[in-house]
Amino acid sequence: MPKISIIMPTYNVQDYLPAAMESVINQTFSDIEIICINDGSTDNSLQILKDYAQKDNRIKIIDQQNQGVSAARNAGINASEGEYIMFIDPDDTYDLTLCEKVVEKINTEHPDIVMWGHNSLSDGKIVKTDEYVYLLNRLERNLKINLKNWLALQIFIWDKAFKKDFLIKNNIRFPEGIKNAEDIIFCLLSYYAKPDYSFIPEGLYFYTQYRKDAATNHDNCIQNDLTAYRYLCTTDKYKNISQRLKTATTNHILGGSIHYWRYAEDEEQRKKYKRDIEEFLVFVKGQFELLELLKMSNYQKLKHLLFKYEHKTFFDMFDIRTTDTDKTFILFGKKFRVKRWTKLLRERFTNKDVSCN
Repeated sequence: MPKISIIMPTYNVQDYLPAAMESVINQTFSDIEIICINDGSTDNSLQILKDYAQKDNRIKIIDQQNQGVSAARNAGINASEGEYIMFIDPDDTYDLTLCEKVVEKINTEHPDIVMWGHNSLSDGKIVKTDEYVYLLNRLERNLKINLKNWLALQIFIWDKAFKKDFLIKNNIRFPEGIKNAEDIIFCLLSYYAKPDYSFIPEGLYFYTQYRKDAATNHDNCIQNDLTAYRYLCTTDKYKNISQRLKTATTNHILGGSIHYWRYAEDEEQRKKYKRDIEEFLVFVKGQFELLELLKMSNYQKLKHLLFKYEHKTFFDMFDIRTTDTDKTFILFGKKFRVKRWTKLLRERFTNKDVSCN
């Protein structure tokens, strides 16, 4: 039985697939199996997988009709034989020492989940997500972080290794039919099961941002988040968590809508986002009492964004706009920008804190 099963769903990624495969087969820890699920690719992806499988007997290929990434990952879980399960997307890559460092944590701490940091690739350039590494560094040193920051770590499945017995015991699988945020649901359901964690505060995964031919339809991203959230609300694990955690989870998921709104491509897309956000807020309002809604900062921000959109002329004259690096004050249509030194100092502290470990 291999120590680790690595699951890679594959769909029309022939240009990225060789780099992903090379990063997996050349891991410094070799006791792994690599399960590649070809989910109905129409390009050369399947042939690339077959070529690699001929050279490396650790590679298993599952060839199926297109059913979506959740079904592909579930097929990989069902076929896996490893003690722990890891995931990789076929347009991303691993640090070559990732599996070795994960196994070190497994052998010494025996966790249900091992978690590590990641770097983002944009236009071929590495953008380090220091904030996640900073949080992992604090957790490894047993320093507390708040619930909001803790939930922020439950976004991705490819920065975690899951003990297979833990997934089986808690019946955790990907929700099939969900086109977006399926990984968030998987991670949240795992989190609700109260696992034991271990942490590696290093950026060991390389994530490709903004792939031009990615399957995600950004026009429907808020609707997809809403569909995923509706599914989450029907699960027994969600129903059985505390009210505080329900409120925090909902607030966290709503944060995605704020991101999409801010980066809308044009006015037509923003109009669609407005309708989708309104539907999302109506659904959330039906799930919570007023006091809990007031605790959701992202719920309040979305209401404010919609209000500003309806009264755009006024807010073009008087407004305060905040980004990660500065605040912009608008008075009688004139803009005054002020740097957010707190953010800059935090980044400096983060880099210093991580480098000392």
